[in-house]
Amino acid sequence: MIIIDKWHKKCYNSGLMKENIKKLNILKSLKRLFPYMMGYKLLFISGFLAMIFISIAQLLDPLILAHIIDVSVPNKDIADMVRYGIFFVLVIMVTGVMSNFQTILLARLGVKIIIDLKRQVFEHILKLPVSYFDENPVGKLIARVESDCEKVKQLFSQFSIMVFGSILFFIGMIAVLFWKNWQITFFLIIPLPFVFVLIMFAIRYLATYYRKIRHLYAELSGLLAEYIQGTHIVQIFNKRKIVENIINKKSKEKKKQETKAAFYEYSFWSIYSFLIETMFIVLVILLTTPKIFAGLMTLGTLIVFIQYGRRMFEPIIMISETFNMIQRAFVSLERIFSILDLETEKNNEKGIVPIFNKSIRFDNVWFKYKKDEWVLKDINFEIKKGEKIAFVGASGSGKTTTVSLLERFYAVDKGSITVDSNNINDFPLQQWRKMIGLVLQDIYLFPGNIIENVRIYNNDINKEQVEKALKAVEADNFISKKKHGIDMELNERGQNISVGEKQLLSFARALVISPEIVIMDEATSSVDAQTEKKIQKVMDKILKNKTAIIVAHRLSSVVNADKILLFSNGKIIARGKHSELMKTSKEYQKLVELQFLSVKGDSNASH
Repeated sequence: MIIIDKWHKKCYNSGLMKENIKKLNILKSLKRLFPYMMGYKLLFISGFLAMIFISIAQLLDPLILAHIIDVSVPNKDIADMVRYGIFFVLVIMVTGVMSNFQTILLARLGVKIIIDLKRQVFEHILKLPVSYFDENPVGKLIARVESDCEKVKQLFSQFSIMVFGSILFFIGMIAVLFWKNWQITFFLIIPLPFVFVLIMFAIRYLATYYRKIRHLYAELSGLLAEYIQGTHIVQIFNKRKIVENIINKKSKEKKKQETKAAFYEYSFWSIYSFLIETMFIVLVILLTTPKIFAGLMTLGTLIVFIQYGRRMFEPIIMISETFNMIQRAFVSLERIFSILDLETEKNNEKGIVPIFNKSIRFDNVWFKYKKDEWVLKDINFEIKKGEKIAFVGASGSGKTTTVSLLERFYAVDKGSITVDSNNINDFPLQQWRKMIGLVLQDIYLFPGNIIENVRIYNNDINKEQVEKALKAVEADNFISKKKHGIDMELNERGQNISVGEKQLLSFARALVISPEIVIMDEATSSVDAQTEKKIQKVMDKILKNKTAIIVAHRLSSVVNADKILLFSNGKIIARGKHSELMKTSKEYQKLVELQFLSVKGDSNASH
């Protein structure tokens, strides 16, 4: 078990993700990652075998040189020298080729595994309950998944896999040196733990500077993005110089940290190279020379000790440098798995087939988002099939929450919601939602053409059905004026069409699935009065013979409803038709007055 370092604890405690990860269990994470690797057995086994081959090959070239010096040269055996010389060149060439081959294999393995992981995470995220996204912004969630997946990919990079190769190479070198002369080898390995600690200390010390640099880079990028997006504000208020000074100050701060980090890094490795490696070679010579003069050791063995001695620090440096990277990769892997462990929406596929012939009932419904903070309190009402019912009231009064419960985005805490006496929780989730057409205030349109945005990539809905729905909501009028008509490509969030046109497409989207229940949540709050009248006309057409729930701030869009429920602080404080509420509810009258609607005008509108 490895305790997650302070930097990662800070990330976890930031509130973005609340998976309560306390410790990192590498073995557990590897066990979960193993099936992904086994999906590409050939790549994994090939890469692993290549790593073993490279580690063994790196041990050979000093031994080949030792043979040439100790055997070929004294015996004046030119043929033997040529054979081993060719063997030496082949080992070097094959090692280079295999290193390149291993890098390609592991890169492909890493990419394939990450693609599988991302696909599974994305599919899982789509199944998470809406309550999860209330606490975790989608943009940051996706950014974190992308960042974590990139870190996990490093587990299969050349550097991280080379750590395992370096460990094998190190063990092999020690074994060969002990075989050559165990007494000298024993003295040589004594300082290695101290060198390892020194390198680890230096890397961790440098890491503090690089964390500061990353933090400053993020700040600088954020400032640049904000000021570039707000260029017109900067220019109109003539604040260009001030903005330049802010950016320059932050850039200089970053430059200062980068200069320090570079100075300390190059200084350390220069001193290390000069002192540690040079002193190690001197120590090898001092220990071996007496034995060579005494005839107890050959010159070739000295070459082996010097060559291995120089290379002995490479694995130590490699392990030290990549230790933190690998640890962060496993932290990221744990966080990815923590998302996959989140409970998805309950979809009882074998439940009661939803049938709506009579009415929908809310019976003593209570709901809270947070502990002891009731958002809905004892909500009771009935919607008969074919009725148009409106929810009105101030923001935060519970209107949208009520329809969210009907859509099963959240579960009722107390009470029940029934359809024809059947609890909606007994319906298969997907089948129940197919009966509901939803039109929201915030219209989300995907990049793609109009057809796909209306049918939401449902190939069971053909082009004729889409055109029929568009004509029903009178969206065909503006679409026919576009260059490519129904095949027109929409920009991100539909930025190349107007708000009113977006709303018409959202109506068509709700209508094309032939829903039995239509929910309109603030569907006209983002448009002007003239567009609202046009949309109101469309609403009257598409709601004909439909059961409808209309959530609205603007009372002008609901005065014709069969029933209006007035919400306040999570309760229904008044109910009835518009004309009735104007006589019986002071709160409703006040709401009307606040929206500048005359009693007379609204009375006429209700007829």
